[in-house]
Amino acid sequence: MIFVCSFISYKAGKNSSTLSIQNSSSGGALDYGSFQPFVDAIKDKYYFDIDYDKMNTEIKKAIFSSLGDPYTQYMTEKDMKELKKTSTGKFIGIGVQVSVNDKGEVVVVAPIKGGPSQKAGIQSEDVIVKINDEALNKNDLESAVKLMRGNEEIGSEVKVTIKRIVDSEEKIIDFTIKREEITTESVISKLLDNGILYVQITNFAEKTGVDFEKAIDEGLSKGAKSLIIDLRNNPGGLLTAVKQVADKLLPEATIMKIVDSKGKETFEKATGKGLNIPIVVLINKGSASASEVLSVALHDNKKATLVGEKSFGKGIIQSIFPINNGGKTEGIKMTVAEYFGPNGTKIHKVGLEPDYKIEQKNNSKIGIEHLNEDKQLQKALDLLK
Repeated sequence: MIFVCSFISYKAGKNSSTLSIQNSSSGGALDYGSFQPFVDAIKDKYYFDIDYDKMNTEIKKAIFSSLGDPYTQYMTEKDMKELKKTSTGKFIGIGVQVSVNDKGEVVVVAPIKGGPSQKAGIQSEDVIVKINDEALNKNDLESAVKLMRGNEEIGSEVKVTIKRIVDSEEKIIDFTIKREEITTESVISKLLDNGILYVQITNFAEKTGVDFEKAIDEGLSKGAKSLIIDLRNNPGGLLTAVKQVADKLLPEATIMKIVDSKGKETFEKATGKGLNIPIVVLINKGSASASEVLSVALHDNKKATLVGEKSFGKGIIQSIFPINNGGKTEGIKMTVAEYFGPNGTKIHKVGLEPDYKIEQKNNSKIGIEHLNEDKQLQKALDLLK
């Protein structure tokens, strides 16, 4: 199972059984009737049996695929149910978050901490080239997700072939990974020496905001005087969860600027009291989307210092639009806007540069349990001592 909600997403769009689509070049309606002669020819002449449900589904997929945006796609009823499961943080799969790079390749944003992919050795920036020896098409994130998801049986295996750059050389590596039931705790915290509170956010799910507030309050009650927020290998998640976290940290400040398809600008604001202690945020190449929103919000508001490596660079927002189609709840996942930092900082295809760039060769050896090997965390601790 892939964490398919690895991007910022509004919780839902409007329910609708039809969408009115206009041709932007002519102002007129698109000519969907032009499909009819082809369908009629199939009905009249095709020799084999016709699966009209499959034909219908593939036409819908093709419409969104033609946009060339891997984050915009038609979602079947099953896809909608799976999306709901992933946002709760419990599912069966191999535990890896993926995206598409500028070359159209399926690339690992981050393996889920403690999941089968991380244990097998999958790393951020690995390019997935084959699944079960089947080569992946360019910009086909959906197929990659479904192939890795498979039958969703615990213990079932999937072969994942990746391309990795090692010492400037390209290597092809095969992994055979068993699917497991994965429960992701999105907030992990520990009070360290010198009153430094360490809080790791692995993704932004439904409970993240509440769990983060609890971790902060407990840490402060035990004498926390400064804070490290670890967003490394955090692929993103729900915008509502980001806002809850920001509300705890920022006093009535701008979180981000959003620009929609019409060029309209809106500003997301923090509405909490804020936290008046030094903050260091850890980021790396696996920090994407929602984690970049929080990082840039804290940095642009001069609330936090960034330590680590340049972030992933995904600065676009997807909305989920449920479609009630003949009693079936299908849907559309669609890119609807781009976000920028409070100071207008661009993220998409750019990423965030840390204030202190510290390279970490082994990204599977990060976090509080690997303190002696985690140079980025060590730098954060030094800054707060």
